[in-house]
Amino acid sequence: MKILMMGYYGCHNIGDDIFVYQLTKFWQSKQVIDKVFVLCQDDYYQSTSEKIEFFSNQLTKLQKLWLMLRSDYIIWGGGTLNFSSRPKNLIRMQNFAKFMGKSFVFLGVGLETVKPETEKNLAKIFENADFLYVRDNQSDKFVQQTLKYTKPFHLGGDLAFLDLSMYDKYLTNPSKSNNIDHISFSGKFWWGEGRAKFYAQQLTPLIEKFNSVIHLLPAHQGQERSDNKFHELLKKYLPEDNCQIHSWDQPENFVEILSQMDFHLGNRLHSVIIADILGVPNIGIGDYPSKISNYIEKTEILPQSRIAAFMEPISLERIEHIYHQYQRPDQFILKESKTSREGLEKLLQSHD
Repeated sequence: MKILMMGYYGCHNIGDDIFVYQLTKFWQSKQVIDKVFVLCQDDYYQSTSEKIEFFSNQLTKLQKLWLMLRSDYIIWGGGTLNFSSRPKNLIRMQNFAKFMGKSFVFLGVGLETVKPETEKNLAKIFENADFLYVRDNQSDKFVQQTLKYTKPFHLGGDLAFLDLSMYDKYLTNPSKSNNIDHISFSGKFWWGEGRAKFYAQQLTPLIEKFNSVIHLLPAHQGQERSDNKFHELLKKYLPEDNCQIHSWDQPENFVEILSQMDFHLGNRLHSVIIADILGVPNIGIGDYPSKISNYIEKTEILPQSRIAAFMEPISLERIEHIYHQYQRPDQFILKESKTSREGLEKLLQSHD
């Protein structure tokens, strides 16, 4: 069995980079799988097996066609499906897969950004899929009730939970002090000066009370879409001695930095997910509903306190409340891991 994997890979995004790590490790462990081809924007991944081959998007159409011909499954793995218009290339690829007798699969996807005007396009895309695995309850409801999807289907955990062993060495026994010394913040590259001033105002009381160090941690890097573009703006409004901008090379570097924090605030979903896995108290910044609110509600851990809308004031008292009341969602994490693995096993069984 041969697999062609594609998604938002090779773009220096922490969530998608973890998907690549998790999925390739899983496929690598399965005897039934002979080869996995991974298409990515930039090929900076470390291959740990001859089974796994990475290809940059500099491939010609003919080369991509050759990879498709060699594959049994074409898999879109993980992340938010965000189609503002009819994705012609994806539909063309699905049609080709169907014509050549290949299976087209969506794994671990979220549908939080779907707008009514794009529902018809999405219904068509899923119609052409042979297997669908979504990551949250709202996407599950949308697929079954709105799109009325009838093919093989699975509701499972986010793929970041697939193999929890990657986080083991960064887990520590929590011993909370009254001081919140280290706080990480993950914003978005396109945020501007107004948001920089606003979020600096939310962080300043923590610096004043605890002399906290604010660690600006990009969940997306790269020349054009680096979250540190916003972090540089934010840094201007914070005391120099209480602010540090980070970068990372491999997903494990991001995890290691976040594991050293006492608290995290993030607008990137997987910064919040990783914080939960590590047991770091956190707040997710996003609209309601959104992929962040969907996720935090699914954890059932302080959802009303942990979901903050864009530009919603975040008081010192609220942060202290979460810091002292937060508990790592152990059972939820185990369930997400179990159901994500079940989704992949179900896919492999459909091949038998």
